[in-house]
Amino acid sequence: MDWPIFVLTLKGDEKRRQPLLDQLSEMGLQWQLVFGVDGRAGLPPEYEAMVDRDAAQGRMRRPMTDPEFACALSHRHIYSLIVDGGLPGAVVLEDDAILQPDFPDFLRAGHHLAETLVLLDYDSGRALPWQRKKAGRWLMYRPARRASLNTAYTLSRNAARDLLRAATPVSFVADWPVDLHHLRAWLVSPRVVHHALSGQGHSHLEQERAAAELLTQREKKNPARLLKANYYRGIVRRRLARRVES
Repeated sequence: MDWPIFVLTLKGDEKRRQPLLDQLSEMGLQWQLVFGVDGRAGLPPEYEAMVDRDAAQGRMRRPMTDPEFACALSHRHIYSLIVDGGLPGAVVLEDDAILQPDFPDFLRAGHHLAETLVLLDYDSGRALPWQRKKAGRWLMYRPARRASLNTAYTLSRNAARDLLRAATPVSFVADWPVDLHHLRAWLVSPRVVHHALSGQGHSHLEQERAAAELLTQREKKNPARLLKANYYRGIVRRRLARRVES
């Protein structure tokens, strides 16, 4: 059984998702719409029990906005669909994804059928140059640090289970509530999906997130970190990491 393509969207966003659906149709690919949580007018009350606002503020050092919670809950719903539905995995596209011409070639070659998480689009991708593998004409790098964006990714059932556990309750933004290096995720280079540049297109998150980031508090360093080997391994890994060409 191949992995389904889920297009994550919101009700009423027909115009926003149509270009992506047109691309998928032209490429001969089937998809399934998945409707996420709409937080544009505030987080619906029925979802409050699924989030931890205090923990989110502690992790992010600023208030997490309602649209950010809604986005994270929407992706959490995807993880739940995979786990509860017994699916082997899925390809996930946000509705403003811009597919590259080689996107169907990547899928048809089966490079998305990984045992963990594969980021088809990302920003701030950095990796250790030797932690990579070849996938046809692409290279896949294991991220050395957090990469942002979840415009497009594929994930196995095991990865979905790990992400579901990390997002219960939701206390971090959708990209990503876990350490991608420890998850053994992969960054595809060159990317097979792109996204609109900041300030171009319509974002449900940018305005409120920009305001929230003005409230970011200076992080208080825990001296106990100096006694842990993982702290020093993380420093070395981050310093040796190089930007992944996308």
